[in-house]
Amino acid sequence: MSSRPRLKPLARPKTVTVRIDDDGDPLFVRLPGKTARRVAAVRERWRIDDEWWRQAISREYRTIVLDDGAVLTLYHDLLDDSWYVQRG
Repeated sequence: MSSRPRLKPLARPKTVTVRIDDDGDPLFVRLPGKTARRVAAVRERWRIDDEWWRQAISREYRTIVLDDGAVLTLYHDLLDDSWYVQRG
């Protein structure tokens, strides 16, 4: 019997509505079925460009803190100009 922790897959990303500032950072986020929340802080920002030989991926990720203290990971799909929330 193994005592190693099991990896669990990430949930499928959900489309969200995001209003951005002039630098492209989120100002407000509206999750499905919820009221829009103000973004209090952007903690991290990183970009992934991958798999050009199969199906290209080009995304800008951000870990954000909402005004109610909730922490979310969002990504902006640069190929289809849509925003998603990625939940664990």
